[in-house]
Amino acid sequence: MCNSLSMVIIEMSKKTRYILSSMLCVSLTLLHSAPSFSSGYQSHDSIKESAVTFLMSKMSPHNRGQMDIKVITSRLDPRLRLRQCETALEPFLPTGANLSGNTSVGIRCQDNKPWSLYVSAKIIKYADIYVATRFLSRGKKLKQDDYALERHDISNQSIGYITDINEIEGKILRRPLRHNSIIPPNALTEAMLVKRGDRVTILAQNTGVKVHMKGKALKSGVKGEVIRVRNLSSKRIIEGTVLSEGVVGVRL
Repeated sequence: MCNSLSMVIIEMSKKTRYILSSMLCVSLTLLHSAPSFSSGYQSHDSIKESAVTFLMSKMSPHNRGQMDIKVITSRLDPRLRLRQCETALEPFLPTGANLSGNTSVGIRCQDNKPWSLYVSAKIIKYADIYVATRFLSRGKKLKQDDYALERHDISNQSIGYITDINEIEGKILRRPLRHNSIIPPNALTEAMLVKRGDRVTILAQNTGVKVHMKGKALKSGVKGEVIRVRNLSSKRIIEGTVLSEGVVGVRL
């Protein structure tokens, strides 16, 4: 190869041709014999893969079943050279790190020459959550056509969201919601199923036995709340649990 290069340089002096040809030969020899950039160094791909695998392992099985989760790591500085770790890389969560949205994960090598670094990452979560199908006014009791499931990025959804219809059906809005806005849990309150002074049905039950009686509510209550009612037949005041609209349950 060096002889061929010398033949190409025909317009220069003999001395110049010799010097230039020698320099090129030395350069080519060094280039051919030099080790690769990554030789002896930890590959950036292995570091990022360790970070992604670790963050995905931190997602609960429930979340992995209910959501689409994706982890994206930032590009590492190409100038970064870390010695090849002789043991398995150990990822860890820094204090205060999030498991949603922008976060970071630590990667360390714990062999006889330890090192560590932090990798920036973004955890993206998509889930089917309930949104308002129209403008909803404050105090409205929600019906099925007032809300619908839609796929949303919930990575940075700090106000919360609802995925279970049982947490929304029949609830009362504490504040108005715009069309297509996400319905957060703190915007809802339980519907008042029994109001003070209402005529109610007292359902007394035990295993295999149910007795219905007429009563009068002495206190308003939401589902599951214990209130006082007056039995209109015996005139006795008893305590019962609000079961549904106009129904209070007591045990025999």
